[in-house]
Amino acid sequence: MSSQNIQIEHVMFRSGDVRCAADLYLSSDRKLATPIPGVVLGHSGGNVKEALVGPASYLAEAGFAALAIDYRTYGASEGEPRGQLFPEKQAEDFRNGVSYLQTRPEIDSRRIGVWGVAMGASIAIQAAVLDRRIKCVVAQTPDLLNGWRQILEGGGRERFGKMFTALEQDWQRRFETGESLRVPWPNFEDEVTQSYVKQAMEIYPTYRHEITLESFEHMLVWAPENLIEHLTPTPLLFVTTGGYDPYHILDDVQIAYKRAGEPKRLELLPYDVV
Repeated sequence: MSSQNIQIEHVMFRSGDVRCAADLYLSSDRKLATPIPGVVLGHSGGNVKEALVGPASYLAEAGFAALAIDYRTYGASEGEPRGQLFPEKQAEDFRNGVSYLQTRPEIDSRRIGVWGVAMGASIAIQAAVLDRRIKCVVAQTPDLLNGWRQILEGGGRERFGKMFTALEQDWQRRFETGESLRVPWPNFEDEVTQSYVKQAMEIYPTYRHEITLESFEHMLVWAPENLIEHLTPTPLLFVTTGGYDPYHILDDVQIAYKRAGEPKRLELLPYDVV
């Protein structure tokens, strides 16, 4: 089946007090009388749904209905201020994506899974822990499985301390003005990250290279690894890099995988940074 056999429908669904934008990928070759399984796809922390065209198309070709979503305050979704990277809210967006798929007559409401990449993977896990309508989880190159540990170890204690000072100042700023400072995201200064950001800004019109500083408070307390043992009996598949990858920490994936119950599977790919 070629990509010419894929239909993409632009939809909106309610999540909290806003509407999230999504692209629904369906195969035009499907049997119309037979409901098909669905998958909700979520991108990494600061990306947009257009970055999911590859996996969404692949899933549609394989016979799934693939719903690639923009989290609230990102991309074409509603929500102000823009760039609020609040993973607990994004988990709600995943779950409301499931609710949307359940309203579609061509989709089997009893067979809906979630797929997330990078931070979206940890968000998908948390959503599935809380929502038994989700029948399987695929976590690709997950990160932020324990926000406090990853941010501390990734930046070092000195940078961590400076971040806390900035967060205290931002709290007062929000109290006085109602607005949070805006900061670059992703905030790595290496060549790989900067090259990706440049490419994303050129390819995706709704991509923005910034988040609210307040977002770090939400990321610090985000730790799906502490609840992952409660995911069972929902099947879990980890797919991540086995080579050098400073962004998606293999040790963190292995900690979470060890804590998860069965059924589970860990696939290590022989690559460096994805």
